[in-house]
Amino acid sequence: MSEERKYVGIESERVTEAEIEYLGKDADMPVMGTDVNWDEVMKPYPPRKITLPNGDEMIVKSMEKDEVEEVAEALQPKTLQHKQLFDLIAHELCTELYLWRENRPMWCCPPESHFNLVGRVGDEIVGCSNGVLSSPKVGNSLHTVAILEGQQVGAQLWGCKLEHYFDVLGIEALHAGAESYRGSTELFAMFGFKELPDKVTHFGVSPEQYLTKEQWARLRPGKITGERI
Repeated sequence: MSEERKYVGIESERVTEAEIEYLGKDADMPVMGTDVNWDEVMKPYPPRKITLPNGDEMIVKSMEKDEVEEVAEALQPKTLQHKQLFDLIAHELCTELYLWRENRPMWCCPPESHFNLVGRVGDEIVGCSNGVLSSPKVGNSLHTVAILEGQQVGAQLWGCKLEHYFDVLGIEALHAGAESYRGSTELFAMFGFKELPDKVTHFGVSPEQYLTKEQWARLRPGKITGERI
């Protein structure tokens, strides 16, 4: 009988991250920005209070790693919304949250450059938005998902994410891809993104787009609402 193989994985009762063996650190992985001191670059998003059309107040703030499971559970209904790739987008966002929790690279960007914003109305999670940086001057938007629909949650989180990228982190340009029809028509078009016709999103459904710091400065007054708290 062959020797029984020992499997090492993520256990619900694990004590420390060190219990999980990570082989990627010794592999030749194309990760950008490994020479950057991300502790000096990354900053938390200053919380913002936004009044939604129904009168509820949404608080947008940076997510902590101990909130990942709660946010992922709140996203589960969106994984079953089988239209406009919402199911795929929500699943992918959950995966990125778990990669961030485990301090793993994603999309060739270091885990230290990953940030997540969460919107709450009271104790209810109503949306989530995340992104990474490939360098201190270039951001790569990932996903924005509105769990509560019909109250402009997605558009508000999108504006907060751009504020975080340009005003807080100080990037010069943001690259992004609209993977759903709603994202393309209600977010990217409204915010003045320009297409990069020679590049497409990894879903292969739309061209990659970009927004510069100068464009954002012109757009910002009409795209940021609410107040810092």
